[in-house]
Amino acid sequence: MTKSDLVAAVAAKTGYSRVVVENVLYQALSTSSKELRAGRKVTLTGFGAFCVSMRKARSGVNPKTREAVNVPEKRVVTFRASGKLKKLVENK
Repeated sequence: MTKSDLVAAVAAKTGYSRVVVENVLYQALSTSSKELRAGRKVTLTGFGAFCVSMRKARSGVNPKTREAVNVPEKRVVTFRASGKLKKLVENK
């Protein structure tokens, strides 16, 4: 499902226009992104939580040249699904 598909589905289900739904989704994603950039956790109860963690520096291999490279540590966004979402997916 793409963002456009999501907007259309929510608009159809709620009766709000696509423009309104798209604006609300944009604001929610924008606010969530700012919180994550500041290093804060974003929790959507019943869905899951997004948080920022550090991935340790490591050694790697350039697949093209087979040369060893050092991959520096970096911040990454991780998602942990809620128990409710896990059960929903598990039971199709």
